[in-house]
Amino acid sequence: MQNIIEYSRKLIVEDLFNTPSFHNVWPIWRKEIRNLTSIISPISYFNLGDNLASVFRSTSEGGRTQSSLSAGGIVWESLVTWYLNLMCIGRRTLVIKHKRTFVPSPVRDAITVTYNNFDSNTESDVIAITFPNHDDFLRDKEELVLYDSQGNRVELYMQNGEFKREKVMDALCEKHFTSLEIHIIQCKTNWNDNAQIPMLWDMVYSAQGFGRNINVGKNGKSIKSVKDFSYSFVTVPTNSLDKYSASSTAVLRVNDLSGGNYWGNPSRTAVARSVKELATQNLSSGHDDAITVTLQKEIKKLSTDYSYFNL
Repeated sequence: MQNIIEYSRKLIVEDLFNTPSFHNVWPIWRKEIRNLTSIISPISYFNLGDNLASVFRSTSEGGRTQSSLSAGGIVWESLVTWYLNLMCIGRRTLVIKHKRTFVPSPVRDAITVTYNNFDSNTESDVIAITFPNHDDFLRDKEELVLYDSQGNRVELYMQNGEFKREKVMDALCEKHFTSLEIHIIQCKTNWNDNAQIPMLWDMVYSAQGFGRNINVGKNGKSIKSVKDFSYSFVTVPTNSLDKYSASSTAVLRVNDLSGGNYWGNPSRTAVARSVKELATQNLSSGHDDAITVTLQKEIKKLSTDYSYFNL
């Protein structure tokens, strides 16, 4: 048995390793992660969030060329996606590195910002979706009985036997749209250069209305209709941590983000919280039990059901 959430998680994490930059650094990162989790326990895996920056820096290159910054940004997004999905195994939350194939169309429509007739994609490097506690998301994916918005039966398989994951997930999100939670997570390696971007996007999503022809959502979908919505910022950062205080401009810009401000280091009061706190702050509703409790049950399967995490 495999429900649609865990099936999707497997494909999403496998796709991370198909990215050459992530695939190339993983052998070194895996060694670092294994050292940090030498005592296999839910707490040791949870506390990886305090050390994601050190894992990231274990393969960092000197200099700040555009190519190195771009490659660093891609692998940081991938590392955050990998970690948050690991935290969510056995839960109803799916963490997606923004890719059209994996983000259900109702969710894409809800977060689209339209200016006149131009659709603008938000700075949404990673999107977390928490699905409702409904049998559609808990039963074996092969036993689903679904209908699209026109009332047509959604076939689960193509003629070649391939499971129609995108069609099925679109139909499920259409059916349960108002019960979804959507959490946008912007991931950047540098804090100073990028802090104003999440601040401005969070303002757009939080605004009650605009004086000009700007709209959030399309095709009848809106973030105001879902159960919960937030916008977060997660940085390494590459800058020296000593430069950040409660009064720093970069800190003040993201201080009031709806989803919070995080980094890949232990939490520092009034500056930033550890990435692990994002999991408990925004993604905790995906199960009745705490994340460490579900991890306790699921980490026993890391060499079998969850072998795609490549630990």
